[in-house]
Amino acid sequence: LDEVHRAFGRAKRKTREEVWAAYVAVAETHLLPFEKRVHRTKRPVRSDGSIFVSIAAYRDHMLANTLTELFTHASKPELVIAGVVQQNCVVKCKTGVQVVSKPGEPVRTKVSDAPADADGVADFCASAVGQPHCRAGRVRVLRVNETESLGPAFARYLASKLWLGEQFYVQIDAHMWARDAWDDELRSEMLATPSYPRSVMSAYPPGPSNGWQSMAPSGKLCSGTFSTSPVEAHIFRLGGGGGGRNIAAPAPEPPRSIFVGAGFFTAHSSFLQVAPFDPFLPFVFMGEEIMLTTRFYTNGFDVYSPRVNFFAHQYRPGRLGLPKFWESQDRAFGSGGSNTRFMLMIVDRVKHMVGYESPVKNPDVLKHVSDHDGPNYGLGSHRTLTEFL
Repeated sequence: LDEVHRAFGRAKRKTREEVWAAYVAVAETHLLPFEKRVHRTKRPVRSDGSIFVSIAAYRDHMLANTLTELFTHASKPELVIAGVVQQNCVVKCKTGVQVVSKPGEPVRTKVSDAPADADGVADFCASAVGQPHCRAGRVRVLRVNETESLGPAFARYLASKLWLGEQFYVQIDAHMWARDAWDDELRSEMLATPSYPRSVMSAYPPGPSNGWQSMAPSGKLCSGTFSTSPVEAHIFRLGGGGGGRNIAAPAPEPPRSIFVGAGFFTAHSSFLQVAPFDPFLPFVFMGEEIMLTTRFYTNGFDVYSPRVNFFAHQYRPGRLGLPKFWESQDRAFGSGGSNTRFMLMIVDRVKHMVGYESPVKNPDVLKHVSDHDGPNYGLGSHRTLTEFL
């Protein structure tokens, strides 16, 4: 990360192609050899009911609360491991873009100075609730300065490297609440899927309204649209619940679904051996979910929807002015829109993989998708993309 940060500093006034080349050069030196060693060894997956929870936190003031929720509401907290990538600002911090105009006025925004971010992991580990779990090694953390953060897709790649053989893999955001005995419910739901262990379960969690634990899940992820926003590269975006009734499985099985959301999914951890997270997606946010979906499907994993809400999620409208990772990148490269400029090129790696026919702007973004002596970051060979479509 330090070398990438310095390489980007040297490429500050360069083209996006040169920025990408700078990233690849560092990744080829450090990440690829590491990835190939991991690919060859293939750490075995345990069968002890353990759960690894991946949390990529970007300057998130709710991280300590999320960790507290995970452990206090777990039936067997001794089997829960949180793997946190904490991306914080320590000095010279800024807020996100704050809307300061009143309703009905022309939109006015500002960015203000801000104090250093709270260390959510340290706060949790210092609390009476957190101390025993941290001392027992149940919280693994990689601390990253916000100036070196490279977006959610890369942060989730880093979080996956904190996994050490736990049976179930869970990915959530850093601003969540957990239901009582969520871990028992999750194990039960996963084991009830007919295709287990080739199962992945996903949903968009509800907001934290009163009674969310007893609410019916919002619906299966069975719909979506192609974005029309010029800064989202016409990527396929998932819709909320709805649709798909014709593929619902009868009780007592969890119902089949189609898409995998990034804000919550769980799977048997064996998926890491065949569909590991891709380290060549810096700056990327849009496209993460359709990429997850197609990689799981083509590697033979069936998608299900949970019959209960394991978690609730704080949905954050932009007017709150919370920091965003692309703002850090824009400041680092000295110009607004820098992250978008890079993303619109690199997202072609995702679009090419999932079948878009639009031309790839820079063929170099397709490097190392599937090296013969390394992991496969592309689609699997168990089922085809055409079958999915």
